[in-house]
Formats: sequence, structure tokens, C-alpha cells
Amino acid sequence: MTNKISNKIKISSNGYRSGFENISESYSYTYDDISLLPDQISDIKHRSDCDTGIDFLGLHLKLPVIASPMNTVCGGRMSNALAGLGCLGIVHRFNTIEEQISELNYGELKSTLFRSAAIGINLKKDLPRLELLADEGVKILCIDIANGGSRMIEEFLNKIQVKIKNYGLKIIAGNVASYETAKFLIDLEVDSIRVGIGNGAMCSTSVKSGIGIGQVDAIIRSLKAKKDLKSSVKIIADGGISTPGAMCKAIALGCDAVMFGRVLAGSEEAPGEVLKYNNQRWKKYCGSASFAVKQENKNYIEGEESLVPYKGSVTKIIQEYREGLQSSMSYLNSRTINEYQQKATFVKLTSNSFNERKPQI
Repeated sequence: MTNKISNKIKISSNGYRSGFENISESYSYTYDDISLLPDQISDIKHRSDCDTGIDFLGLHLKLPVIASPMNTVCGGRMSNALAGLGCLGIVHRFNTIEEQISELNYGELKSTLFRSAAIGINLKKDLPRLELLADEGVKILCIDIANGGSRMIEEFLNKIQVKIKNYGLKIIAGNVASYETAKFLIDLEVDSIRVGIGNGAMCSTSVKSGIGIGQVDAIIRSLKAKKDLKSSVKIIADGGISTPGAMCKAIALGCDAVMFGRVLAGSEEAPGEVLKYNNQRWKKYCGSASFAVKQENKNYIEGEESLVPYKGSVTKIIQEYREGLQSSMSYLNSRTINEYQQKATFVKLTSNSFNERKPQI
């Protein structure tokens, strides 16, 4: 807000000014606020000609999808299934280290490079966890905390620098939703950043704390920090994705990968039993903060719990999202992800134009 505008506003008789003067004049966009513009003449005959593969932290992902390290989303069975599909699962940390290692050795997972695990930043608990995971051959570790813009994560990263180098570890950190916090993690030389605060289906951070911005805005700010610092850090869009179209927008914006929580929750491979209720099948889905807080007997929760419909095999879900991305790439005459990102142009949507695009049933 400019001084010219603010001078026209009567604050109060005592002359004190309030925080509203620090409100940004720019809008904060979500995936529903933008759409890809089909402005390319395509010579692609079939969407299967489009390659959705990317290189990510020493792996080649056939689809840039990562399973969120949530206790109702990604255990060993999910990671094993995703590895077979060329995607990455991060085994959650809400268990003992012995249980986590057991999950990482599920099925064929032990013999692949697609082994990733989450840790926290408690020096007493998580330093030993990191060492044991690294001794097991895990190369990709996700520092799984809510606020990536924290001095605590800086302290933890400084403590483990020698171990990172000795073991050849790749570090995923987050979450962030601003230029400043993305820059903070880039300066700490992490390998990948999770972008998104308050956007997850089971995350109530924004509701309970007032923190968070639209996911597209968060991605743009983080990508700007990456560009300004000429960094090679990998950007993961984490939260707000519930359709293949939203995933397409995140990748087209420039993200290296997307992280799925609710999309994979309810699948056969997600942790938890299938429940029957009202003649339907369901599985439990809860936010990581909710589960972690209950474990530690704290009384403030930034996460929710619910039941989600049973979805069957994760293979079907991944195939749907791969085909959606391939279709989007074909519209932009793009055979690779890099080409897709170079050609992508977006338009802003009004509420009416958004509603017009939805199936009218």
C-alpha cells in the first residue's frame, strides 16, 4: 500500500498505525487461479510420445512424483510399489528406527536406489537415526518439519555436514512458502526444497496460525530465489494437488517434482487397514502434524484426520496422472519436461472462467 493511499485512510484518533500497512498489493494465486494456454501447433501424434521422465537427486523418475512422508501415505509397501513405477516414496518417521529400516527393506525396495526416509531435527533422537539409515544404504533423506525457515534446521544441518559428505547423502528440506525462506535453505546447500505451507488437504496450519499463501505464489517465489542464486536445487511442489491438471501446472511452472499426500492416501499400498462403513470401503488419512503431536503428547495440532475412499492399486493412480501430464505436454508440442517448461504460458482465470471449464453435470 503506497503512502498516497494510506494517507487517505483514517487509522484512529490516537494516530497509531497497524500491520495492515504491510499487506502486499500483489495477489496470491492457487492452481485454480491459472490455466495453461494451448498456444502451440502440435505435431505430436499420440501422447505416449511424450516423455515424463526427469533426473532427480541421482535417480531417474519416470514420473516426477514423490509420496509424502506421512504415516497414512508412505511406508515400505508404498515405496516399493512406487519404485516399480519409477516414482519415489519417502518412508515416514513416525515409528522406531528399527521399524523404519524394516519398511525400507520391504519387497524389492532393498535392492533399488529408490530408498528414501524422513527424519526430524532432534539432535538426540535424529542423529542416531540418520546414521543408522545411512549405514543401511539410504542416500536420500528428507528433513520433515513444518517450518523450513527455522534456525533449528540450520543448527541441525550444520551438525550433520560431515556425515552428509562422508555418506554422500542428498537432503530434502522444507517446508517454505516465500523467497526469503527458500533462499535460506539454498544458502544452507540442501539438495531439494519442499514448497508449500498450509496447502495440504489435511493441513490446518493456515486456519490455526494465519500462515501460508497460495501454492502457485509460493512456487513462483521459490523459483525466483533459485534463479537469482543460480542454484541447481530441486523444487518440490508439496500440497494443493488433487487432480492431474494441478500437477501439470506445477511442473509447467518449473517445479522438478510434485509431492502427493491425499492423492495416494486410500490406495491399497498406503499404510492402514481397509475399513467398511455405510457399505463403502475407506482408509484413514491424517496430517503428519496431527500424528506427531499425539505421539509427543502435546496439545496443539496443525493437522486433521479423516477417512478417504478406498482407491485400489496405486498403479492406477500413477497411470492416470502420467497420462494427464502426457496429454498436457502434447498440447504444448513438448516431448520432454524441459521443453514443456520452456513453452508453457499461463493465463489468469476469473471465477466464471474457472467454473466454465469444469464438467457441467
